[in-house]
Amino acid sequence: MNSLTRQQSRRTSGRRRRGWVSLLGAAALLGSFLYGTDVATAPAAHAEGNGAAATPQAGWSSWSYIRNNPTEANIEAQAAAMASTGLVGHGFTYLNIDDFFYLDPRTNVDAYGRWVVDTGRFPSGMKAVGDYVHGKGEKFGMYLTPGIPVAAYNQNTPIQGTSYHARDIVSDTTHYEKNYNFGDGSMYFIDYNKNPAAAQAFVNSWADLLASYGVDYLKMDGVGPDDTADVQHWSQALNQSGRTIHFQLSNSLDVNNGAVWKQSSNGWRVDGDVECYCSTLTNWNNVSQRFNDLPAWVRYDSPGGWGDPDSIEVGNGSSDGLTLDERRTQLTLWSISAAPLVLGTDLTHMDQSDLSLLTNDEVLGVDRAGRPAHPVNQGAQQQTWWAYNGDGTYTVGLFNLGGSTANVTANWSDLGFTGNATVRDLWSHTDLGSSSGSFTASVPTHGSRLLKVTPAAGHGTIGAPMTSELSGRCVDSPQGTTYNTVQLAVWGCNGGPNQNVTYTTSSKALVLEGKCFDAYDNRTAAGTPVEIYDCNGGANQQWNKNSDGTVTGVQSGLCLDVTGTTNPDGAGLELWSCNGGANQRWTFG
Repeated sequence: MNSLTRQQSRRTSGRRRRGWVSLLGAAALLGSFLYGTDVATAPAAHAEGNGAAATPQAGWSSWSYIRNNPTEANIEAQAAAMASTGLVGHGFTYLNIDDFFYLDPRTNVDAYGRWVVDTGRFPSGMKAVGDYVHGKGEKFGMYLTPGIPVAAYNQNTPIQGTSYHARDIVSDTTHYEKNYNFGDGSMYFIDYNKNPAAAQAFVNSWADLLASYGVDYLKMDGVGPDDTADVQHWSQALNQSGRTIHFQLSNSLDVNNGAVWKQSSNGWRVDGDVECYCSTLTNWNNVSQRFNDLPAWVRYDSPGGWGDPDSIEVGNGSSDGLTLDERRTQLTLWSISAAPLVLGTDLTHMDQSDLSLLTNDEVLGVDRAGRPAHPVNQGAQQQTWWAYNGDGTYTVGLFNLGGSTANVTANWSDLGFTGNATVRDLWSHTDLGSSSGSFTASVPTHGSRLLKVTPAAGHGTIGAPMTSELSGRCVDSPQGTTYNTVQLAVWGCNGGPNQNVTYTTSSKALVLEGKCFDAYDNRTAAGTPVEIYDCNGGANQQWNKNSDGTVTGVQSGLCLDVTGTTNPDGAGLELWSCNGGANQRWTFG
């Protein structure tokens, strides 16, 4: 599959000057049409380059089970159990303290305006806890929310290493940052424009404090669109701390800001809390919601940053709130989505059946391969999800979200090939033989199957590459996503199904992975993005292949064009006035 290190650029080329947004910035570009923003000045959409999150992280977090009572003793007990159960040996390495470890920031800050650790809960201090966690072969994580404590402003505390003070970086004392523990009135917004040097120095000092504890992972909670500057400045602060610190954002983030989150962090919560806040940790309704929300984020997942559907509530048997089939399904969906596997259960009382699920290395290998899947039939009760593995094989998930046992089928044509293929069940480590054209399994209520599918030698391929004459790059959907409204682009040709295009003369449709090339919002103006969308026969989905190699929209009469003078990986497809340029000529097959 294509890499997702996408960049934005501007070009000036004779008769036109226009900004383009990479695939990762597609949502921002569409937003520009809706809200009138200047996409040419939007942040570049490349991955956070701090060396963290080469693969989706795995470990444990305190929130689900310990909730609002983290202590030195119970955190260290979980760290010890993560090692003794063998989970560390299977890649579960992060041990993360969530909220409620600090004193009220309305009244308590340290000498430099930062949170104060509650020594009633952590009598030895955070560095001692970090040292204990590291001694178990694990990595140490902590938590914060954006902004500056109200107490820092009231006391006008100095900013460490500078002549600045807290009031130099606060302009508004009538509105508050979100803080889930102590609520409104505890954190002010930082004004990064009032005194940029002072603001950066403040977050740098806080990042340095965390690094002194031995922190390897930071969760920033309560992040919303108003916190873009916090995320960007905290990214800089963590990177200057002298320590590699995974930077995770939470929660229910807006996919329209996905390019920003991708640029400045290593992960982003795509949903609200998976916990049900009832008599169990979670329930099926909260888990199943992720089937609807994950597909929109596939385009952003790649080494350096991963979408996070929240904690894995597997470990304590049915007391977690899920049946065994549902627990296996949660792990199947998270793994096939290349999502973080961060446990929320009590590791000191592990259920042996759950432990066997969590230590299945074939399933864990799917997650760590980092190739997020997407659904063929999103919204259906029976769903097939798949990802191309880049080596000619496919990972396939079969899911039954219905209330009774049902057959679920993977059609090879939906994966982009025809003929025979061998099938392996990754949960049972069983080779299931060869299947022609499709594979069907009976799946129990809320159950799943996780398969590796290998097409036979000489299998047929549906479609063929569509290549730009200018660059030699192929039309590509990012990470194989089929989510509606994602802008198409060009990428180095790799033979993947997300680069195999079909053209039907009768309908004049260009089709990629079952979705049609579509001029965004029926627009006919130059610069309109060309996206993938459900095929509907509309005039904005009809195209003429011309003898000179151009492709023109039936509705607009404009040429299918790749923006930019060189067409680098990630350059977007759009409509533009036909001008005879090589970036408007295409080869099929």
